[in-house]
Amino acid sequence: MKKVILLIAIHFFISRALAQDSVLRKNRLTQLVIEQFFVLKSNKEIKQGLYQAIYRRSIALASGNYANNKRVGIWHFYDKYGRLVQNFNYDRNSITWEIADDTLTATHIRYSFDNKFKDSDRVTKPMKAGGIYYGYIPYLKLFRLSNDYMGTDLSQFTAVLEILVSPGGRLADFKVHIKSPDDERITSFSPDLIDEDDKLFVPATINYKPVLCRIFVKCRITDDGELDID
Repeated sequence: MKKVILLIAIHFFISRALAQDSVLRKNRLTQLVIEQFFVLKSNKEIKQGLYQAIYRRSIALASGNYANNKRVGIWHFYDKYGRLVQNFNYDRNSITWEIADDTLTATHIRYSFDNKFKDSDRVTKPMKAGGIYYGYIPYLKLFRLSNDYMGTDLSQFTAVLEILVSPGGRLADFKVHIKSPDDERITSFSPDLIDEDDKLFVPATINYKPVLCRIFVKCRITDDGELDID
């Protein structure tokens, strides 16, 4: 009994010390998604402790912990309806659980392999930490439609996010394709614009060997010229 009381007391004082050494910050990721997290008082650029991303002020999209500005342990990711879609272990860079492909995944994502393979080969797709919605927000928010397109009928446009994933499970390159009835524009981005944690993927494999793979994500252009995934 004394040991239990001692452990509770230790946990209380550690939590109190962490709270005293950190402050809560909020940041708008997109028009509909806000992230809230703790940073060190001594350096407000260093995330430390609980992190949450919230959709429409009420639905959790992501929940996990930071240690010295690095994601640690198991994080939980949800879709826009609050359904759990993935658990990801950042200590091991591995998905511990993921929901089966739903209609959104089946209709909005396709993959392209440089390596040739046969029907008899065992092929696995690359998987993004964070799932189909939260996982791609850091990529989507970097794009904004050029001014000369604004004011036109955006329903006539299609947008595709293309991501190149290395055999090591890292972001190698990414770009956005915008197709209109008259032309196609491709905007390339530097991988350096993406935080290290958001560059992580579980790589594609062919017969258990990691291989290079491209991911194509079909997006929607919002009225403000930003990208979203429905």
